[in-house]
Amino acid sequence: MVIYPTTSLINIADIWKFLAGIGFFLFGLQQMDLALAKLAGRSFKTFLRKSTGKFWRSVTGGALITALLQSSSVVALITLGFVEAGMIPFKNALGVIMGSNIGSTIVGWIVATIGFKMDIETLAMPGLAISTIAMFFARSRKKIYNTLRVIFSISLLFFGLGLMKQTSEQLFKQFDITIYQHYPLIIFLVIGFIITSLIQTSSATMAIALTALNTNAITLPAAAAVIIGSEVGTSIKTLIAGFKGSSEKKRASYGNFYFNLVTTVLAFVFLHQLLAFIIDILHIHDPLIALVFFQTLINLLTLIMFLPFINRFSSWLEKRFTNSSREVSYVRKDLDQFTELTPALLKEEVQMLLQKNFEFHELVLDTERKESEGLINSLRNFARRSGTTREEYDKLKTSEGELLEFFTGLNETELSQEEQDELNNSMEALRQVIHSAKSVKDIHHNITELRESANDQLHGHFHRIGEAWKAFRSKLQRTQTLQELNNLLDEAFSDLETNNEKIRNEIRDRKLEDIQASTMMNIEREILSSKKSLISAWKKLMLSES
Repeated sequence: MVIYPTTSLINIADIWKFLAGIGFFLFGLQQMDLALAKLAGRSFKTFLRKSTGKFWRSVTGGALITALLQSSSVVALITLGFVEAGMIPFKNALGVIMGSNIGSTIVGWIVATIGFKMDIETLAMPGLAISTIAMFFARSRKKIYNTLRVIFSISLLFFGLGLMKQTSEQLFKQFDITIYQHYPLIIFLVIGFIITSLIQTSSATMAIALTALNTNAITLPAAAAVIIGSEVGTSIKTLIAGFKGSSEKKRASYGNFYFNLVTTVLAFVFLHQLLAFIIDILHIHDPLIALVFFQTLINLLTLIMFLPFINRFSSWLEKRFTNSSREVSYVRKDLDQFTELTPALLKEEVQMLLQKNFEFHELVLDTERKESEGLINSLRNFARRSGTTREEYDKLKTSEGELLEFFTGLNETELSQEEQDELNNSMEALRQVIHSAKSVKDIHHNITELRESANDQLHGHFHRIGEAWKAFRSKLQRTQTLQELNNLLDEAFSDLETNNEKIRNEIRDRKLEDIQASTMMNIEREILSSKKSLISAWKKLMLSES
């Protein structure tokens, strides 16, 4: 019987910790985006605009902040959060990320000179402890609460990255880089890329390379190749973070990736010349210092090389990642090319938004939920709703803005009175469609509370609201006459009074508390407001001829 050494076995607990680190990382990123969007008051936006008002200032700020935080990953992700929240333009965000590449080299200098190793997880603990406790007592003070939420999300990012790095070091502790010392340098570049992509921090890759170099396990050129690979490896997480973001966020994340890719290619092509410059010209003979100087030098040289072309680079990214209608709007992009068909096309666009509004209602009211859907489906649907509701509302609002801009730019003198009337009807319907969406959007958090409530009475209201909405939509879409619309409107008012009377009875029977009843009545008012707007829009769009 062959007995394998226990040290060769992979610790399953470390794998779960690594996956947990990814989970904390992603959740922290999501929370940061949400918190920044809510915190984006005028003073905060002004502060950010002044701090990143110029590209050079952004580069310097990115380098200094990263040097203090010692994590280019966190700086890059925070910056993407700022871009997603619309606080800074992507060009300045790109400057911050480029500067962070230089600032991140400070870790290598610390490791090479005094052997210090950053413990990100420990650094995150005070932020997590203070923010979570303080958030518990600050719920009523929204600005303070959201500020603490930002601190919490950043600390959670630190914690997730620290947990990933810690467990990755355990998973890779048996990784012997020396077995590849006689291989071509491209092998070491690939090793650096893979390790950094998995560990999610170039600092750990630098520590591995310095350790191997210090023990003469690999040569300086091989260690430099590992560092070159880490340059593009460290941008993978930022690239993934920008996959489903806005165009601005995609431009910043892909711009960072392309910048690091160019750094990798040029540094590898001129690897021997750069090392010769460091050793023969600058007379840096300590291999550890030479390696960290090499990392700083390649990032600095690439930045200097990019500066004369930054405007062209930014313009190329803007063309590469455009605000396509499918991404941020439902409106067709070629609307202005068919001016002779403008009234009919505009009406068609508003009708399309009306259908999208129906879908938005179903998303917010969660009318497709089933009690027997199970835990996995519940979690999946919760994630879908949480990530989609705001995006869909933003799409509706953006679509409204584009149609209003198009309508305002029309030359009304070229239109007949009938065409003008049709356009006015469409634009009034558009206003009602968006007002309806806003009404139901405003009670999204209340619907969520009803859906997740342990109170059977409140949870029953959640189901009643969903069923009532489906019945209303079905009747509205079958409506063909003005009288039928008036009857549907009367029914909506009657439903409001019936439901409010039921709520008042539940208060008397002590089935609902006063605050719960007040919330329910507010929900009913907003639903009525939404129904009224939809009926008005339907009248303008579908019954205009009659």
